[in-house]
Amino acid sequence: MGVGKKDASQLRGVHHLLTQGKSAEAQALLAQIAEEAPAQRGELDYLLAWYAVVQGNWENVPQQVRDFPVLLEREGRESLLTNGSIRRRRPMCLLILGEMAHSLGYPEEAIEHIQHSLTLLNERRMNIPEVRLLAHWSLGRLSLEMNQTAQALVQYETALHFCIDDTPDHSLHAEILAGLCETQIRLEQFEQALATGKQALRLYQEGVSTRLQEDLLLQLSRINLALEDSASALAYTQDAMHLASQANDSICMVHALLSQAEIQYQGHRMQEARSSCEQALALLATIPDLPLNGNTLFLLGKIAEKEWHYHPDQTTLAPEAQARYEQALALFESLHETISLARVSKQLAQLLEDRGQPELALIHWKNAFTLSKQRG
Repeated sequence: MGVGKKDASQLRGVHHLLTQGKSAEAQALLAQIAEEAPAQRGELDYLLAWYAVVQGNWENVPQQVRDFPVLLEREGRESLLTNGSIRRRRPMCLLILGEMAHSLGYPEEAIEHIQHSLTLLNERRMNIPEVRLLAHWSLGRLSLEMNQTAQALVQYETALHFCIDDTPDHSLHAEILAGLCETQIRLEQFEQALATGKQALRLYQEGVSTRLQEDLLLQLSRINLALEDSASALAYTQDAMHLASQANDSICMVHALLSQAEIQYQGHRMQEARSSCEQALALLATIPDLPLNGNTLFLLGKIAEKEWHYHPDQTTLAPEAQARYEQALALFESLHETISLARVSKQLAQLLEDRGQPELALIHWKNAFTLSKQRG
């Protein structure tokens, strides 16, 4: 076994022992790993810090978490980790520990650490507003990633409550609003999402993060499309294209082209939609991105399928649609993207049914059903 794989196996072993409450066994394995100077230093630091928390050795925790670059500028983070009593430093230690767990792919443990931080903040004379704000924001992001949208809504709204209007960190305020906007979209609260997204955009425009503005503009485009306001949707997409062009951001340009193609597709402007997708594919030839390639092929399949329904005498369109769907399926299968696989399988099943191939259609209907069950 290679050194990296051995490290990973041992570190996962420590993680398992800590989750099982076997701290003595975890300590022995940690000591062995530390002596061997592992390649995966970040995970070792996380597990050492977690072990120190389990043992109540809070004096050791700040040293293990202080270099993790999250949440605050270094000066602010250092202040919260080093100033005051150990009791007042613990919530920030746990907050960073949660972010470390999140970055390493341990979302459940991340939530546990951050909730522990909030529990300590609820103790008498222990409220630290900036840590409480960051904790609720972190829980909102984690909940959204885990598709726990109702919980994400609670966390983002709570974080927003602590984000007063004159907060100097406009970027954090904007990110909380953007997360709330995404949550409202998933809950199909489109009117609320539109208002929230516009508020976030105003704050982003006061800062310098072009990429965050681009992402939010495309999000606002999707909201307006859901509200059947295609003119506003197109305007937001074109604003995103302008920013992407200025920043020479090819990935964002592909996202914007696909957003434009979706608007054109829904407006029955098939040739324009096809052209937008082909421009996206041309860009993707220079910047490989498999998920975006899959989404582009899927949309090209939908365009060809709709054109076939308009012009059933054009015999090349249905086979083209089927080929595009099959190409998208192959890409999403290589990525193990269950949600995308279910979506493409369903579309392909319907196309095959419409083409008079019920046996093949049934295979894809069953596949879509199985994938949908895995999803939820």
